[in-house]
Amino acid sequence: MRILWIDDEIEEMYSIVSFLRSQGIEVDTATSVEEGVDKLARQHYNLILLDYRMPRIDGLQALKLIKRTYPHVPVVMLTMMTDAELIKKAMVEDAYDYLVKPVQPAQLMALVARLQKESLKKEYYMDEADHLSEEVGRIPETFDGYLLKAVKIFQARHVYKGYRTKFDELLARENARFATWIEKNYPEIIRDDTLLMSHNLLRKLVLPYVEVSPVVLIVLDNFRFDQIYEVVSALSPSYKIEQSVYMSLLPTATQYSRNALFSGALPDETDRIIPGSLQDNQNELKLLWKQLEREGYRVGVWYTKIKNLEALSRMKPYGKRLEVYIVNFVDTILHLTANVDALKTLGEGESSIKRWARLILEDGRFSSVVNRFLDKGYRVFITSDHGWTIGRTPVFVKGEDFSKGFRHKYGKRMIPEGEGRYVLVDDPRAWGLPDWGQFLFAAEDTFFVWGERAPEFAEIYRKKMFHGGISLEEMVLSLVSITV
Repeated sequence: MRILWIDDEIEEMYSIVSFLRSQGIEVDTATSVEEGVDKLARQHYNLILLDYRMPRIDGLQALKLIKRTYPHVPVVMLTMMTDAELIKKAMVEDAYDYLVKPVQPAQLMALVARLQKESLKKEYYMDEADHLSEEVGRIPETFDGYLLKAVKIFQARHVYKGYRTKFDELLARENARFATWIEKNYPEIIRDDTLLMSHNLLRKLVLPYVEVSPVVLIVLDNFRFDQIYEVVSALSPSYKIEQSVYMSLLPTATQYSRNALFSGALPDETDRIIPGSLQDNQNELKLLWKQLEREGYRVGVWYTKIKNLEALSRMKPYGKRLEVYIVNFVDTILHLTANVDALKTLGEGESSIKRWARLILEDGRFSSVVNRFLDKGYRVFITSDHGWTIGRTPVFVKGEDFSKGFRHKYGKRMIPEGEGRYVLVDDPRAWGLPDWGQFLFAAEDTFFVWGERAPEFAEIYRKKMFHGGISLEEMVLSLVSITV
């Protein structure tokens, strides 16, 4: 352990510096920020102690300067008093912690112990990430192979969420390979009925149970595999929980992937079953009736959309053989937190989006809702219609009369320009899509911008939540079955 202590009154700390050295800790000192930065350039440090009140450059400015060049080195601010505003600013600038002077040796030893423990954990997690990378790399690039790759990566990112950088790199690598695989194989896999996808999910795994017991299907709109994993983990361990993994159809957007759940058909066929149904999600019950009739099920059905927290908390069995609840207001709230200025302070980015979704379900007493159905003898199914990803790389799109999606588009003579990854489909029928011209899908972390304000939108929407495209986060989903 090597510490750099930057303090213009470091001579007053000599006894503490001597104590730390007696404990086997190497301590270098600097009496100015300039001297400290010079030593940082020549030596690696595990910790920086930085006094807030320094001549010429104050502690916050120094913190910004150090973090800009050495972002991974923890910096602890030393202050003369507990100043809430100062502490808040320091934490915003990514200070590791703060200590109030006079600093006690025991405080520093506790800090060193905490850092050493975290360093050991990080080293362990990095080894785990390397092992997982090798394991995932050996899994074949097949339909089932990509489902398995995704599950392993998602679960590792959940377990090691405090040290996710290496796992994020692994996910990015596999997403690049997945996009190539989808571009080559998608027309084939959507027509292979042995593979579990949106359009055969109900027929294969849900509807057969209505002949055994009442069934409730809860669709959490725009919930990823890892989010449903967290929701289910909060339920009682006494329940029997089974999970099936499947793949969403493209585009990974409600009017396509969720309509496919209820129609039991590919999007182009769904549009023939009820013309115009792909323009919105207002025909889901009609599409479900069509599928039930086609498969020979004559059962009572209850279907409704849950549009607010109160409705979620009041969900209860209605005594029908098949009950369907679409929880779609969470998606609306999450899009608002990402795009409305007044709500951005609630937090942005993947972790924030997942946290808010989890809190919303907790406020809606989702676990209690599941209990109500189980107590009445229902088999409970929970799934999503598609996942989402974070867009980071903008691609400018030119063309004629194309749709406005950020992760997918259809139109004529579309020309994408930029470094991001995308897939342009010239034969939509081969991809099970209506013949509306070309389809354009964003892959990996790409998002589309267009029109005169494209450069502005590229900055506004960077690091926002999107869905509709090709990624493991958007396409790999789970269906959870719960019984007592």
